[in-house]
Amino acid sequence: MARKPGEAPYAAVTTTNVRGLTVEDAAVRSAMKVAFERLKLVLEPSGASSLAALLGGKVDVAGKTVLVVATGGNVSLADFMVHMNNA
Repeated sequence: MARKPGEAPYAAVTTTNVRGLTVEDAAVRSAMKVAFERLKLVLEPSGASSLAALLGGKVDVAGKTVLVVATGGNVSLADFMVHMNNA
């Protein structure tokens, strides 16, 4: 939900040729729900975006070992419940 990337993360990705992609809000909410129901993890929306990309087939992972970074420290219970009710 950041309005723009932080200076250090932006510098890191621009110097390493990391490519970006987008995921829809609905896909993020769905990934949050999958993480909660199947993995017993509470994720914040931005922390669920990488899982949303993976679940949505946005990246080719066939035959690869994949690490998904997922975080959850920046979501209140009230906000989490709103996301789950809209997933």
